[in-house]
Amino acid sequence: MRDLIKEAIADLKKSEGFIYKTAEGKKIDLHEAAARGIAVTPVNPKDDVIKKLEAAGLFLTDGKFLSDFNELVSLISGGSVAKTSKRRTFTDGEKSKIISEWKKVEAAGNKTKAAFAREIGIGYQTFINWLRG
Repeated sequence: MRDLIKEAIADLKKSEGFIYKTAEGKKIDLHEAAARGIAVTPVNPKDDVIKKLEAAGLFLTDGKFLSDFNELVSLISGGSVAKTSKRRTFTDGEKSKIISEWKKVEAAGNKTKAAFAREIGIGYQTFINWLRG
């Protein structure tokens, strides 16, 4: 499990934005695909990581599971269970990057706004407000 988590972290750190896959599922550089005339699909590396973690029983996109897991870790480590949550504040640059990533995903047509917002960890209405921005 530890190796899986370390691998997931490494996959997310080394990837900037989307990776591109051919119809056969092979990763390919976007410029190489364009030069060779190969059709590609943009894939968010988070999707691959989430699938691997869920296959191992870690449902980190499920808020209830994550809350239960955090409570378990807190109880094991001897800490008290605090029901506090900090709101994440995004800079204008981060918001712009997220919106540009959404435009790429929207062009590919394979995800809803709600699913995208959930995937990046923001509320749907917050995301909609950013798009209206």
